[in-house]
Amino acid sequence: MATFSRAQAEALLPKVRPLLEDIRRRKASYDRRPSDLLAKEMEILVGEVHALGAEVKDLVRGLIDFRSMRRGREVYLCWMLGEGDRISWWHDLESGFQGRRIIED
Repeated sequence: MATFSRAQAEALLPKVRPLLEDIRRRKASYDRRPSDLLAKEMEILVGEVHALGAEVKDLVRGLIDFRSMRRGREVYLCWMLGEGDRISWWHDLESGFQGRRIIED
C-alpha cells in the first residue's frame, strides 16, 4: 500500500472531499430507504476514494485515513469532512479514531 506525506495527502483533499460528500448523501438516502442501486453507487464512490490512496473509515462522518511514515513507523494521517484543507491528526494503525493525536508542525 502506498504511503503519503502530509503535503501529498492534503493535495488530494479537493478530489476526495466531493466524493465523501456524495457518499454521505447516498448513505443518508440508503438509511431512509435501502436499495441495491444506492448500495452499488456507494461502493463505486468508495472505490474511487480508495483509488486515490485513501481508506474510507466512516461513511457518515466522511472519515478517511492515508498511510504515512512517522519516525520510521507506518501510521495513518486522519481527516474527516469539516476539518478544512489541512490534515491535523494522525494515529497508529491499530488505535483508530480514538487514538488520534495532533500533528505538531
